[in-house]
Amino acid sequence: MKRSLHSTLLLLLFIAALAIAPLLLPEFYVTLLNYIGLYAIVALGLVMLTGVGGLTSFGQAAFVGLGAYTSAYLTTVHGVSPWLTLPAGLLVTAVVALSLGLVTLRLSGHFLPLGTIAWGMSLYYLFGNLDALGGHTGISGIPPLRLLDLELKSGREFFYLIWTVLLVLVLATRNLLDSREGRAIRALKGGSVMAEAMGVNTPRSKIVVFTVAALYASVSGWLYAHLQRFVNPTPFSLTQGIEYLFMAVVGGVSHVWGAILGAGLITVLKQWLQDWLPRLLGQSGNFEIIVFGLLMIFVLHRARDGLWPMLQRFFSTAGVVAHAGRRRGAAGAAGTARGGFSAAGGPGCQQALWWPGGQ
Repeated sequence: MKRSLHSTLLLLLFIAALAIAPLLLPEFYVTLLNYIGLYAIVALGLVMLTGVGGLTSFGQAAFVGLGAYTSAYLTTVHGVSPWLTLPAGLLVTAVVALSLGLVTLRLSGHFLPLGTIAWGMSLYYLFGNLDALGGHTGISGIPPLRLLDLELKSGREFFYLIWTVLLVLVLATRNLLDSREGRAIRALKGGSVMAEAMGVNTPRSKIVVFTVAALYASVSGWLYAHLQRFVNPTPFSLTQGIEYLFMAVVGGVSHVWGAILGAGLITVLKQWLQDWLPRLLGQSGNFEIIVFGLLMIFVLHRARDGLWPMLQRFFSTAGVVAHAGRRRGAAGAAGTARGGFSAAGGPGCQQALWWPGGQ
């Protein structure tokens, strides 16, 4: 009960901090938080796909591109309302994900990641070589989203939409993983033979989790297109797909909230490294990629479950120590009141001196 209460209080504090962040922070940090939210949506899909389902994908950035390009094309060429392009993008992404999943998910072992790399690269080059999509130049002039009479043109206005969508998807993900379908998805990580022995239709469960993760990425792409109001193939490359997976792994690939932690950490660290490494080394370059590679090796060696479980253990330990301290203090006070001896069996006035926690 107490743990549930503490979790609820932390969630409310987190939501309150999000609510006031755009009012207090400079434009740069609001923009950074917007990108963290967009990346976390994709990483959340990878938590289900890779962390829970045990299926590795390097191609999620391509699904982000499908959502972004569908909305960009329909709004600029055909004048469709941006809100109607969201279900259109989800439909396109679902069809592509189902088609790719029926072929790719038949693979296992190292062949599955290689398959996701193959179609991820294919879709990236498709975006860049179709004249209807603007080629490598991209599509500009995407209209902003409108809520009633309010146009979401600035990052501050868009902030609340991004984080509301993210929190809704977090809740939906938790409910999905606690459902019967979620238990079937969890069983996939133990291997197809074990899952089928438990009565799980493994091909169906693989397709379901693969498609849901792709739809999450498509929602992120739709938001990205109307936040930037310009799209080109660069943000949907294989490199970005690897970065999404890196975010999920660093935050905690089996934990829903780890997606937000990983996205925030990697986005902030990337920005910081891009600013400072060229100054320290005296030349420009993508040196942050080297640092990320070393960091990934370190995480895989020292924190395979990611940082979120480490934070949980830390706060749980701190809570236990604080609770024990309060109990010792109460016992010491009671012992002193009874004549100088505590309930623990020693002088109450000396209890805090010899107890390790009292130092």
